[in-house]
Amino acid sequence: MLWIFLAILFASITIGLPIAFGLGVAAVVMAVMSDIPLSILIEQSIRGVNNFPLLAIPFFILVGEVMSAGGIARRLMDLAGALVGFVRGGLGQVAITGSMFFGGISGSAVADTAATGAMMIPSMKQQGYSGPHATAINTVSSVIGIIIPPSIPLILFGIVTETSISRLFIAGIVPGLLIGFGLMVTTFIMASLEHAGQTRKFRLDLLWQAFKAAWLALVLPVIVIGGIIGGVFTATEAAVAALLYSLAISLLVYREFRLRDLWGMLIRTARLTGMVLLLLAFATVIAWFLTINMVPQTLVRQVQAITQEPFWLLMIVAGLLLLVGFVMDLTPAMVIMAPMLTPIVTSVGVDPAYFGVLMAFILGIGLLTPPVGTCLYVGCGVGKVSMEALVKAMLPYYAALLVVLVVLIAFPAIVTWLPDLTAVRGN
Repeated sequence: MLWIFLAILFASITIGLPIAFGLGVAAVVMAVMSDIPLSILIEQSIRGVNNFPLLAIPFFILVGEVMSAGGIARRLMDLAGALVGFVRGGLGQVAITGSMFFGGISGSAVADTAATGAMMIPSMKQQGYSGPHATAINTVSSVIGIIIPPSIPLILFGIVTETSISRLFIAGIVPGLLIGFGLMVTTFIMASLEHAGQTRKFRLDLLWQAFKAAWLALVLPVIVIGGIIGGVFTATEAAVAALLYSLAISLLVYREFRLRDLWGMLIRTARLTGMVLLLLAFATVIAWFLTINMVPQTLVRQVQAITQEPFWLLMIVAGLLLLVGFVMDLTPAMVIMAPMLTPIVTSVGVDPAYFGVLMAFILGIGLLTPPVGTCLYVGCGVGKVSMEALVKAMLPYYAALLVVLVVLIAFPAIVTWLPDLTAVRGN
């Protein structure tokens, strides 16, 4: 069954069929070959999307839309400029710090690339950055958005593997900051070599002004992360609270968009949510077929025959996921691979929340690599650069991400200590 599924999936990718439809075709073929009633497919697909935590996805997507249109993202970028604009690299450092702020609210790498890139790339070019280098920094920093909570990929991982989403969110905080630090160090080195990125003098008065303008926006991540850690609400409830708060300050305080603009945001949110749910519905059917055919259990035994050392097992899995990320977008890769790989790593004592963060990070790197990398294409469009030039400029940043990946694999406590400290378990 596994080989049948992989063959159909590969054929779908080759002919350009959307992944969701390819999963549907594979499910029908597997049902017919197994002599299973097609009604079971409907039951399993409904089971896959009939999940309360999934409500967090459209709410967080809509929060990102409101941030971009309501002036929240711009104020956060101004604050980032006042905080780190004096560091070598100038606006490059600002773009990465801004991605930490923005990613800590929107949960989407693509939204991060589009929003911060449109604001930062023109100004970075004026500071001496080449078009590809400026675009590379804004594009590569978007991976932070899917690690620092909230994170749509972590929500999906939690649902398909039945792992606590709240614990996944807390586990993503420290790795997200570490990724940001690694990218800032790389930007510092590259800016020094290329003499790009003018710095500005650190001024406490400007920082205070930027903070006063952005402090209401900074309450958003406090609501999401603080509310979860404090046990005030679940990740799903945090999404609703974040949306209500962002709407309130955008409409009543900043007043940078009107209520009628909300209709277009709702349409875009519904489209993206529909894509995710369709993928999840068919992926649930595939996961059910693979489970009843004992595929995960067989994979666990075969991999354990190779090694039972967690470090080397995770290195093998990381290599596999990097290859998957080259040919498949993050969302389908997450819903397809997570149910198969999680039993393998947990069989040697790996924390599922740790693996969820690691998997989101690795597949996030796939968003930055050709030929499928979604963020790469968005970056090319926003920065108006060619794919070849952008990939060449991103090579040092690929190296930085891989170094951080090895560090996270070698020292799992970097990821697990905070959720263990806060003892966050529920969804």
